[in-house]
Amino acid sequence: MEAWLVVWLVVGLVTTVALLVMLGFLVRHVILLGRTAGRMQAELQPIADEVAAASARAADTASRLSERASPQGAAARRRGPR
Repeated sequence: MEAWLVVWLVVGLVTTVALLVMLGFLVRHVILLGRTAGRMQAELQPIADEVAAASARAADTASRLSERASPQGAAARRRGPR
């Protein structure tokens, strides 16, 4: 076997092993990221639900206040623009 062939064989094997190691670390990080995202969602979901409920209450209050401020306003809004 010639020397240049051995060198290329070693370079190819080392490169393949390095790529496999990097792929393993990449898979590990993807799994870790997925777990972290799931935990973050579990922790933030109650807060998001509270914000959604507060938003709905604010929208209801705003619509009641606008209807109370002008009785003709509600009828005008139902009719649409002229």
